Formats: sequence, structure tokens, C-alpha cells
Amino acid sequence: MSDKSFEERRAALRQRVQEQIDGGGSGKSAERDTHTANNEREIVVKPMIDLDYDDREKVRVIVAVLILIGSILGIISGGILLQGNPDELLNSSLFNEVETVDITGQILTVDGVTLENASVELFEGGSVAVIQSTTSDENGYFQFYDVKPEVMKIMVVIDGYVSEERTFLAENGLVKPFTMEAGDSSNVNQETYRGSGGGWSLEAAVALSTFLGVLTIITGFVGIQASVEVRRGTRYRRTQYLAGIGLFSRGLIWIGPILILAGMALNTLVKDQYEDFTED
Repeated sequence: MSDKSFEERRAALRQRVQEQIDGGGSGKSAERDTHTANNEREIVVKPMIDLDYDDREKVRVIVAVLILIGSILGIISGGILLQGNPDELLNSSLFNEVETVDITGQILTVDGVTLENASVELFEGGSVAVIQSTTSDENGYFQFYDVKPEVMKIMVVIDGYVSEERTFLAENGLVKPFTMEAGDSSNVNQETYRGSGGGWSLEAAVALSTFLGVLTIITGFVGIQASVEVRRGTRYRRTQYLAGIGLFSRGLIWIGPILILAGMALNTLVKDQYEDFTED
């Protein structure tokens, strides 16, 4: 074998070895490029997942939303109260008084013995005109029918007993028993009615409805301010106090207060994020 052919073969071997080395280096370089691209991709995706705030900050956002919704419901409820017509409410079937009632009573002696054939007369309060008259039965009972639900007066007279006169409000079907004392029937024991003035007036209903509506709206706006304070994250106690006032907005009776209470409960979990709490 000649020297030239040996040198040629050695040169060819070196070339093959060098090509293998170069090929392995390019593979590692490609792997490094792939790894770098993956890292860059992670850098882009990671902020989209974290949304630039941690889980506790997310809870505070939920707190603010709950208090805000509950307060807005309260303002809506207040508006409904202000727009309602108390006249229609009082005249509805829920509050409308019955046109007439039947009155039943009983006449007894002081010993509890029933008195029969006692004369019983019904008057309008302040009037001397008899509306109805009847007598007690063998069990001492008497009854008047279709009586207006107003202030009325009953007079009971029976020989041998002091007469009884009672003024009362005919708003239900029963009156307490008349207890007759032995004596001259020309004498009269009077029992005067002491009552409220006959129920709610339209003016009182309007005033109450307006007051509740205004109070509901004001407390609703206080609740909205509490929601703003949650987002600020500066004063924890102030935020809780304002949210507590917002409870009185009574949004849709119970839905609004439940939402606000849930927000206040969650707010206690993140109170360390408020500036006044961390300063303590």
C-alpha cells in the first residue's frame, strides 16, 4: 500500500469524524433553541393565567361585587316603595276592612249565672238612636247582625239589676260578657271605650311608605360606598361598618341582605390586605 493512499484514507476518516462532531453539535443547538422557545412561550402565557393579582385579591373583588349587587337591589326596593300607591294598598283585599260584622255577647250575674230575657239595645257611639234591640236567650246570649265596624254602644237592662252601658269598637264578632250587679235598674254603670283612633289613616300610610323608601335608598347608597371601600383596600373597619348600614336597604326583602352578609364574611378573610389592618 502506497503512502499516498494511506494518507488519503486517514484524511477521509478525519473528515467523517469531524462531520459526526458537527452533526451532534447542531442537534444540541436545535435542542437549546427549542428549550428557549418554550421558555419564551411560558413567559407569555403565565401572566394571562395570573391576571396580575393573587387569589386573595380575587376574593376582595368578589366581596365588592356581592356588596354592590345587594346595595343596588336595596335602591330598587326603595324606588318601588316610593312609587307605590298607599291608597290602593289600603283599599286592597289584604287591608280592606269588612263592611259589617255580627256581634255576640253574654249576660251573667256576678256569680256567673246566666240571665234570660234581659233587654239589650245597640246604639251608635255618641247617639241616642237605637239601631237594633234584642233580648238574651236562656243561656244569656244575645246577637246583633250586620253591625258597622265602628265605635258602638250597648245598653243592658233587666229588673233587679243595675243597668250596664258599654262603649266599644265593633271590629270583631265577640264582646266580653256583661256582669250584672243586683240593684235598681234605673242606675247605670258605664264602661267607656279607650282605643286608638280607628286604625291607619291614608296620610299616615303615605308618610310611613315615603320614610321607608327614602331610608332604603340612602342605606343602599351607603352600601355602594362600602363596595368602593373594598376595592380601595385602605380602611377595613370603616368598610365593614358601611356594609352593615347597607344591610338596612333590604334589597328584595332578604336577597340583598344575604348578599351583603356573604360579602362581609368573605371580607374578614382578606382583612390583612387593608392598610389600616397591616399598620396595626
